[in-house]
Amino acid sequence: MLEVYSLDISQYLEKAIIERLMSFVHPEKQERIRRFYRWEDSLRSLFADLLSRRLIIDKLGIKNRDISFSTNEFGKPFLKDFPGFHFNLSHSGRWVVCSVDKQPVGIDVEEIQTIDLDISKNYFSPDEHMDLMKMDDKMSYFFTLWTLKESYIKIVGKGLSLPLNSFSIRFLGDSIRIKAENEFIDNIFFTEYSIHSDYKMSACAFHNDFPDKVISITPSALAHSFLETL
Repeated sequence: MLEVYSLDISQYLEKAIIERLMSFVHPEKQERIRRFYRWEDSLRSLFADLLSRRLIIDKLGIKNRDISFSTNEFGKPFLKDFPGFHFNLSHSGRWVVCSVDKQPVGIDVEEIQTIDLDISKNYFSPDEHMDLMKMDDKMSYFFTLWTLKESYIKIVGKGLSLPLNSFSIRFLGDSIRIKAENEFIDNIFFTEYSIHSDYKMSACAFHNDFPDKVISITPSALAHSFLETL
């Protein structure tokens, strides 16, 4: 059942349509969206919520008004009353992505930007930092590692209570493995997706049955699917 979706928010939609779409998210979420200083941050937050709602509606056949979200003790969101449905969201730059499955999932997308690579000493394990320093394109590899590590953090649902440098991402042949406390974890699997040359995107699951392709949804199509119900 694992599926991965992407949405490019750079497609223009009139502000009047955006305002109408706000009515489909919870009032508290509306307030948080409106508090963002940057318009792009508001769009990412709105469309992430709408994308997850659309998938829940389509997969489970429930009404938007009946969708109820909660969070675990570490702040990871989940759908109340449906323990067999799991989703995870991420957004960066122009992209919003979501993965859904019958088991917990993790996903992360990051825009490749110029950063001070010294921060890898604090956030990566010694092995990961050593690998990074050997790479020709260090910036690209940094965000490869970052998205893989974030996807793992998100699947276990412990947030910042699990330090990024407490485990290592290891590339062994064609497989991506995770190592913690000097042992490989056998029931965690990873994959990477390419949605744009300026972005890195990784997904994590408790099985290796990843889809080959990411399903693309446009903002206009997502908007129409909600507005046609009015």
